[in-house]
Amino acid sequence: MKLFKKDPRATFSLGWIVLSLFLFEFIRFLLFVVYHYVFASLTTGEILNCLLNGIRFDISMIALCLGPLLVLFNIPIRNKYYVKTVSFLLWVVLCSLFIFLVADFIYFPNVKRHISEEIIHVQSDLGFLVTYALKSALLPLLSVIALFVTGAYFICKFANKAIQTNMTWAWQIGKFVVLTAFIVIGIRGHLGFSKALGIADVYKYAKTSQEATLMLNGAFTGYHVWRKGGVDIKNNYPLYKAIKNTQELLLAKNEIIPDEDYPLMRVSQKQKEQKKLNFVIVMFEGWNPNYILPEVTPNMAQIKKEGINFTNGYAVGLRSIFGFSAIFASVPLVPGLPFFGYGLELTTFSPPFKNFADKGYYTFFAQTSLRHSYRLCALANYLGAEESYGWEDIPMILDYMEEAPFGYDYELFQFAANKIKNRKQENFYVGLFTGITHEPWTKTQERFFKFDQNTWEGGYKNSLYYADWAIGEFLKRAKEDGWFDNTVFVFLSDHNDHKAREAKDSIKENFHIPLIIYAPKIFEPKQIDYVVSQTDIVPTLYNLAGLNMPYTAFGKDLFDNSTPRFALVSEGVNVGII
Repeated sequence: MKLFKKDPRATFSLGWIVLSLFLFEFIRFLLFVVYHYVFASLTTGEILNCLLNGIRFDISMIALCLGPLLVLFNIPIRNKYYVKTVSFLLWVVLCSLFIFLVADFIYFPNVKRHISEEIIHVQSDLGFLVTYALKSALLPLLSVIALFVTGAYFICKFANKAIQTNMTWAWQIGKFVVLTAFIVIGIRGHLGFSKALGIADVYKYAKTSQEATLMLNGAFTGYHVWRKGGVDIKNNYPLYKAIKNTQELLLAKNEIIPDEDYPLMRVSQKQKEQKKLNFVIVMFEGWNPNYILPEVTPNMAQIKKEGINFTNGYAVGLRSIFGFSAIFASVPLVPGLPFFGYGLELTTFSPPFKNFADKGYYTFFAQTSLRHSYRLCALANYLGAEESYGWEDIPMILDYMEEAPFGYDYELFQFAANKIKNRKQENFYVGLFTGITHEPWTKTQERFFKFDQNTWEGGYKNSLYYADWAIGEFLKRAKEDGWFDNTVFVFLSDHNDHKAREAKDSIKENFHIPLIIYAPKIFEPKQIDYVVSQTDIVPTLYNLAGLNMPYTAFGKDLFDNSTPRFALVSEGVNVGII
């Protein structure tokens, strides 16, 4: 201890490590207390196991982020500017880690796990995050800034005590050996020769996903997913068996595999001579099927009665990008691969927009969000859409009380109706993505304040009420402009809304979405209760359109019940099947 008193830099270094570890453990404890219902199934022994082994993952991030700076801090340079600069950098890094942990804590109830693939997509919505921070989160932001500045002042002041160093070279060398060992062993998480800790390694110490979630931390998961653009998944199941099983589940009786080198490519042997139909796919933002009620969404409630209502529809994931990939490309969320929009598109997919365009359809995609949001407009172009539009391209029609961070549904639908009305081709294939039902709830107009806007549920219902009205106006335009009778509308959600599903916290409820095919002049009303997925949209529309070209999809026709129905779901490193 006398040596530590003589060497304040060693004392400060130990203090940085202890403080960092305390912050990590504090957030883990807070996570357990506040979201206790997520971990209710864990025994006392399992909780202690999580808290102890969680230190392994905490130290990994501390060693990675603070370790190199601690080495620089302990170099026996007596220049005060050098010592204060390194001390300040240590404070910046520690604050950044803490802010990330707090953000992960706030985000946790959305998906019941730590931040993972979101870290890759966040750069697409930096504008929204900045706007949100300066408006909705201004007070917390100012508090953080004040805390940071105050802390920086005291850190630099205390750093004055560490300027002088009179320790022997033997002590200095020993200290660097210890720091190096801390960095190497800390990052690796073990003393063996296997790879350094990764996300999947949590299951060496955890038996359930609840244990794994409590054991991990958001900084660790966010960093490793960002570093790799995906998540490491080890799968020892024989490939030929996986292909055979998949083909048996996905192929209809009239479909064959035209080329064995492409085991998921299929083509229909049934020749169809039929009148060409139009297709409009509406992907709702965060709609919960339990809220499609006459008093909340009267138009959609009527559509559910008059259309084909699939009561067991499921999303592939809990983010909009995954819903887009599944609905418009029939690609599920596949852990271990890059995400769609971040490398997965380098693989050649069957492009539905292009295939319909090649058959003479007018094709376009439009969303209420900005064009760069999730890169959806670029991805729609990649899938062959002749045109793609974002908020920047859509003229405003109504006056609203607030500016919606993700745009307005009414303007989107009227914009789409105008594009369809002015088309040159006879038929069309259109994809639309709404946004008003994305939090935070936007005050649109007073006439849509049917419920208490000051409560979470009231704000959500009012957003749905406005969105439903916009759908009704869209269908009016379809009838007025003469293309309603020959059009198949597909209404479904990108994912469920996280808070609305908390009352029934289960895997099925987390991924449960509305899915309705509406074409009252073409199909009789019907309720179908077997399991269907977002990935089933592409095969269904190919069959309805009578397209006999080879295509690849990870779903099957919604109306085909000749083989067992299933839905693949994924959340972080967890993969499931319903």
